[in-house]
Amino acid sequence: MARRLGIIAALLATAYCAGAQEVDLSAVDAYVRPGFSLEWVYQTPLPGEAGWTVVPGSPGDRPLVMRDLGLPGAPERRLLPVGREAPRKYCVMLPFVAGEELLASRTGVGLYIAQIGQNWQIYLNGALVRDETYTAGDGTMRVERAVRGALVELDTRYLKKGQNRLTIMVAGDPRDDRTGMFMGGPYLIDSYGKLEAMRSEGLKLILIGIYFFFGLYHAILFALRPKAKSYLYYGIATALLSVYLFCRTYLVYEIVLDTRIIKAFELGALFLLVPAFMAFFDSALGKPVSAFAKVYGAAFGLAAVLRVFFWSEAFLRAWQYTVALPILYIVVADIGAAIARAVRDYSGPGKGSFPRRLAGGVAGADASKLLVGVLVVSAALLLDIVGLNSGRSVTYSDYAYLLLVFGTAATLAGRFVRAYEDSEALGADLAGRVEARSRELESTLSDQGELSVRLSETRTRLQSRFDAAAKDMRVAARVQQGFFPSVAPRNAQWDSAFAFLPASGISGDFYDFYTRGERLDGMVVGDVSGHGIASGLITVLARSIFHRNFHELRNRSLGSILESINQELIPELASVDNFITAAMLRFGTDGGVEYSSAAHTEVLYKGADKIRAMPLKPKGSRDYKGPPLGREGIEAPYTSIRFNMKPGDVILVYTDGFDEAKNVDGAPFGVDGMLGALTSAPEGDAAQMLDFIVREWRFHVSGSKIADDATAVLFKKL
Repeated sequence: MARRLGIIAALLATAYCAGAQEVDLSAVDAYVRPGFSLEWVYQTPLPGEAGWTVVPGSPGDRPLVMRDLGLPGAPERRLLPVGREAPRKYCVMLPFVAGEELLASRTGVGLYIAQIGQNWQIYLNGALVRDETYTAGDGTMRVERAVRGALVELDTRYLKKGQNRLTIMVAGDPRDDRTGMFMGGPYLIDSYGKLEAMRSEGLKLILIGIYFFFGLYHAILFALRPKAKSYLYYGIATALLSVYLFCRTYLVYEIVLDTRIIKAFELGALFLLVPAFMAFFDSALGKPVSAFAKVYGAAFGLAAVLRVFFWSEAFLRAWQYTVALPILYIVVADIGAAIARAVRDYSGPGKGSFPRRLAGGVAGADASKLLVGVLVVSAALLLDIVGLNSGRSVTYSDYAYLLLVFGTAATLAGRFVRAYEDSEALGADLAGRVEARSRELESTLSDQGELSVRLSETRTRLQSRFDAAAKDMRVAARVQQGFFPSVAPRNAQWDSAFAFLPASGISGDFYDFYTRGERLDGMVVGDVSGHGIASGLITVLARSIFHRNFHELRNRSLGSILESINQELIPELASVDNFITAAMLRFGTDGGVEYSSAAHTEVLYKGADKIRAMPLKPKGSRDYKGPPLGREGIEAPYTSIRFNMKPGDVILVYTDGFDEAKNVDGAPFGVDGMLGALTSAPEGDAAQMLDFIVREWRFHVSGSKIADDATAVLFKKL
């Protein structure tokens, strides 16, 4: 019995010694004073010694924030100060007693500091054991080191049994709460291995990696399906969550030296995290992103930027005081409203019984799963705030975030499952209908063999007639194109090129060049309304009328020529519904150009010394275009404008088949597309520039059906 009692006593003594070796620095009185001198690190201040302020110990909860200690010369506190104060130094003396068991630690002795900043040095009995000061020659801080969870190895050569002095020099902005040690604890001296184990955060890093993976995964889903905006918002929210949590690890201080960068990312992610989740909840529940979410996100996005120039603590307090509003909005306006709709629309068994209807609607609503996640996160945050999880590297909220992330991801995945199930059910229904219909058709077709033979013969005859009509159409198209110039003119003054692109067969567009020998006098590009053979026939007639009037009335203005052409076309087109738009140019020998338009598309101009192309319009707001040609009862004059061109200047005339052509999304190429193509066209001859414009147009409309004829003519002044 005596032997057993001895063993028990020895075990109790060992346990006592193992627990007694820890030194809680928050439990000892702290001596603090502004300024710092190496003379102060060698002796403990005497009771009542001038210049020192005594801060009584409070085990586990004794912050030492320099601005809050009432030290001499402390600056006046303001809510939102502009700019920053010059760094000041402060001295903190922490006397403590070390026992033999601490000195005998086999893993060495370490110092754990919950938080310290912004620059700092640590002295043990007068010897410098850690230096984290980064100052320039003028005393300003080049690098800020406001660190959480700092672990410093204490050289046991400077540690002695009994009374010791730990002196800390802290330097920083005197108005910043991080100048000093703003966390209440823990501040410990213990075996290095035990303190290092306290900083273990492998599980937390795994959780952060999971959050980041979920963010990346849903960003990829959004890229594959851009209409599903909920994937984008969810990916942004989980990515911000991973950034925020990573900025609160110990590892980040080993990777990033300047903690101002860490703080910027931490607060930026924190401020934008809630708006991102608000946008996700709105989108996931089938609503557009609310104005409240946009305003709240814009306000705190601006706060994330302004904190660089103003006081970050004030913005953080504003976030803490207002974060309940978006959470309440999510619970009531998003989740609560969705659950209410699910209960109202519930159509399961027992619908007439309100309790069953309530339970069925709540259980079947996706919003219920999201509500559970939100409530769990809120409860975990409350537990962390009241300190029920202090001392652990992974907090309750880390696990709760994991539950929320998996829950919301499961909700999004559930949509895929339901869509797949609906698709399967629809496929089965369609298969049944097809099978039944097939049986009916087989029964019907078995009695209609003779009809099938007759249909086959009729199809053969129709195909033969179709082939003959297609051949006639090709011949007609070649005949029509034979009326138009096959080569663009070029002389010492002008280089030109054209693109004639009928949508199918005969074109409703026409063009012509007016030359005399080597001289280029003018040109016309026209577009007959409608499509098909009728429009094609009118182009041949119109080209002849334009050609004759241009040469016979060459002493008149182009506006007067168009008026004459219009009078001649009105009786010709009186029996049809077609009309003509046209743009006509006349070139002078001195580089001057005259231009007149009959309701045609804009003519584009690019000067050799200009960066961008522009529409060719007269100065002022007057309408220089006349009405369409060939329509009776439209009384409006045809005018013309004159301008000069220099070598290298370019004019592009085209029909609306270019700018009205649409891509697969229904977006037209437009005048802006033509202007952009002409602006980007490479330097070269007219043919090279026009080839580039046509390639840009074809790239835009690739994959879509061309519905209208397209014609373009480009002139370059030499």
